[in-house]
Amino acid sequence: MNKHTNEPSNGVNRSLKVRSYVLLGLFLAVGCGLLIWRLYTWQIVRHDEMLNAAASQQMKDMTITPQRGQIYDATGKVLAKSSIVWTITADPSQIKAPGLSKEELEAMGGVESDESKAQRRAARIQTVSQDLAEILSMDAQEIYDKLIDSSKQYVLLAKQVDKPVADEISQYASDNKLSLIVSQDTKREYPFGAFAASVLGFMHADGYGFYGLEQYYEDVLAGTPGRLVSQRTPTGGEVANDDRVLYEAKDGDNLILTLDTEIQAIAEKYLENSVKVNNVSERGVVIVMDVNTGAVLAMSTTPAYDPNQPRVIYDAAARKAVDALTSSERAAALQLAQQTQWRNKAVSDLYEPGSVFKLITCAAALDTGAVSPSSTFYCGKAYKVAGIAFHCANHKSHGAQTVAQALANSCNQSFIQIGGRLGREAFCDYFAAFGLREPTGIDLPAEPKKSLYYTADRMGPVELASCAFGQSSKISYLEMAAAVCAVVNGGKLMQPYVVSEILAPD
Repeated sequence: MNKHTNEPSNGVNRSLKVRSYVLLGLFLAVGCGLLIWRLYTWQIVRHDEMLNAAASQQMKDMTITPQRGQIYDATGKVLAKSSIVWTITADPSQIKAPGLSKEELEAMGGVESDESKAQRRAARIQTVSQDLAEILSMDAQEIYDKLIDSSKQYVLLAKQVDKPVADEISQYASDNKLSLIVSQDTKREYPFGAFAASVLGFMHADGYGFYGLEQYYEDVLAGTPGRLVSQRTPTGGEVANDDRVLYEAKDGDNLILTLDTEIQAIAEKYLENSVKVNNVSERGVVIVMDVNTGAVLAMSTTPAYDPNQPRVIYDAAARKAVDALTSSERAAALQLAQQTQWRNKAVSDLYEPGSVFKLITCAAALDTGAVSPSSTFYCGKAYKVAGIAFHCANHKSHGAQTVAQALANSCNQSFIQIGGRLGREAFCDYFAAFGLREPTGIDLPAEPKKSLYYTADRMGPVELASCAFGQSSKISYLEMAAAVCAVVNGGKLMQPYVVSEILAPD
């Protein structure tokens, strides 16, 4: 009887076992399939991605900053130089709470709460912040606020740190297994402050040349960064072994300028005095050039700025006006004042040259034979052209004038007559020949692409009259200086330049 009743039970057990084996086999098949698919995905489909991810975790790739080239004046004085400094950064996500001992963990019941971990991490960061603040001469709370956020993988702690401090930070990070990164950088210095600032320019906070020669010769001065590739520790440090690969940085080339500091100093001194005496509101300009070569011996705009602190408004009156404003008005005014002081007016601005242009009209008229040194003109109460009366300055009448006397007296009426004899076609031809239509091509940034002038087909008698003594046309100060050089050097239009040589670091 018992044997008979046990048979169905054994059949059920066998059926359950079969189903269990089938399900187990199915789970194993699915699991193996998923594993194989995952391995296929990682090793075949996402091979390059995973390889790069592993490399980024296991390898330390550090950029080596090259030394930026120096800038010298014509006599060898250093106008801009770079020194090696270091930047300190951290990875807060890698700063963990200190490990617990076996006894401490048992006291917590074998499991530590997230709140407890956070409190111990905060306590560690508090200690680290105080230690770093002492080394870096910074505020401990400022450092703590940067390190406490574990969601961040990069924070900047300090820039332009000297080598002894950088070495101490590196040792502290190693001793305490902290994810602190000490990277090399450069600091730009201008030993003479505001001297020749509009020519030199300065460095942007992101490490590239901004304005002036620093911008124009960025590729020459910057050099080529190097790389150090090595194995890294979990905290971001370098593993000491022989597998490191070093690609040396190439330092930037040096610039030798045509500027002479003695001539520049004299030019700046007398320009600053002239700006004060004449109550100049739109900044003054001085350019000194070698007429036979086009070499710029001095170039200055006043007021200038200090490239060591370029964002500080150098002009006291402008700074006072900005500081008197508030909120968005102050921000806009500050930006305008900064851009104004950075702009090299000698190169970038157009202006009506006025009486200095009479040299060009005179040279053109003498060269064509329209007038001779013995030609005479008459300056009376006024001189009319197409019904428009023109006067000399302060309505002064000079009477009979030779060409030399007309130049000496800066006689507008005489030059209207000289321009009339020259004619609009010849006037426009010489205007172009003296380089007053196109940029000079100087090796400085932000030169206007063209000046503002009349062409012969648009020039009537009145326009010719006003252009002849320097009005109605707008050219750059540099174009005017180059044209005057051509007047006195035998008629050779030279291209202005400020860099005479580019020298390799060695």
